[in-house]
Amino acid sequence: MVQVDHQTLSDKIAIQEVLNEYCLRLEIDTFERWLDLFTDDAEYEVFRQVLKGRAEISAMLSQAPHGVHVGGPSRIMLDGDVAETIESYMFIGDDDAHSNNGWYYRTLVRTLDGWKISRTRVKLQKRAAH
Repeated sequence: MVQVDHQTLSDKIAIQEVLNEYCLRLEIDTFERWLDLFTDDAEYEVFRQVLKGRAEISAMLSQAPHGVHVGGPSRIMLDGDVAETIESYMFIGDDDAHSNNGWYYRTLVRTLDGWKISRTRVKLQKRAAH
């Protein structure tokens, strides 16, 4: 059996809560509450663009299609005050043309306000040609 100390377990639970809130806040909270999950200088890479800082992230992603984000299993690799995570996801768009799935690769850092996302890279799963 793997021994895990209290701090590691506590950190992993806190990080998992951030990952869970990511999808929920996009759907049922204000966009500003979703942005609160990020550091001020966060980077967000999606569709071959790297958005830097909350203002750029907000400008693009607040215009994203609506639908339901379903977060899947996640892997958390903790190293002190930094965590690397991978989480599968599925987005079911209000319009099927916007539906997609793939993986979120994230870096989270411990801040005075708890764990925050400092970097996200969205890797879309390639769809088979029909």
